[in-house]
Amino acid sequence: MKQIEYQNYSLSFTEFIFYGLLFFSLCGILSFLFYDSFIPVFFMCFFLKYYYKKVRMYLCDKRKQKLILQFRDMIHSISVSLNSGYSIENAIMESYREMEILYGNHSYIHQELSTMLKKLSYHIPVETVFLEFAERTKCDDILIFSQILMISKRNGGDLISMIKNSAETIGSKIDMKREIDTAISSKKFEQTIMFFMPIAIMMYIRIFSKGYFTPVYHNITGICLMTFCLVLYCIAVLIGLKISDIKI
Repeated sequence: MKQIEYQNYSLSFTEFIFYGLLFFSLCGILSFLFYDSFIPVFFMCFFLKYYYKKVRMYLCDKRKQKLILQFRDMIHSISVSLNSGYSIENAIMESYREMEILYGNHSYIHQELSTMLKKLSYHIPVETVFLEFAERTKCDDILIFSQILMISKRNGGDLISMIKNSAETIGSKIDMKREIDTAISSKKFEQTIMFFMPIAIMMYIRIFSKGYFTPVYHNITGICLMTFCLVLYCIAVLIGLKISDIKI
């Protein structure tokens, strides 16, 4: 059975083309503004592999965030079923039906539950199924849940309370992340404006003050100066993105 590898993100053809066009568009704008030439675009292509790597990492993180949110709802559903007297296996089956209604049959959690049910039909222990799922995702919340489930199943712990507490803990982390995102959303918007402000100013000057940048174009001194400024701008953008990326 085919399983999703959450540590590796494979770009679809559409995503590959979209992000490629975005890269060359940005490179074209920067080359025109900083060098008055599109020749530097060819040199910027050396960063294309690094760029796609960062894009895959970004999309991979987004996918994990969606999975964690769906996983929280899944274990909450399982907790409700266990309280109603279902076994853990039947509770997973009920959760599978609920997640299909809630997120659709193409959602990550619905696909994972489908895989879990197939493994359970082969008489693989439920704790092993969850542990394999956690190892593929490399998500701390899922890994901790699977370890607690394994200990509870083997030592006869209170499975219902454990799953309920796990759902509440994961839910609290998600809510905290949302509160932080809301609190800094205005700052992120200001940050985005600051990212594009230097480019906007340069474009304004190029359009309304023609010849202003002429002394720094097409000569060694000017090229070195503009390259230094471009490197500083890129470093500032990377530092800004790093600062605003708050993980819990």
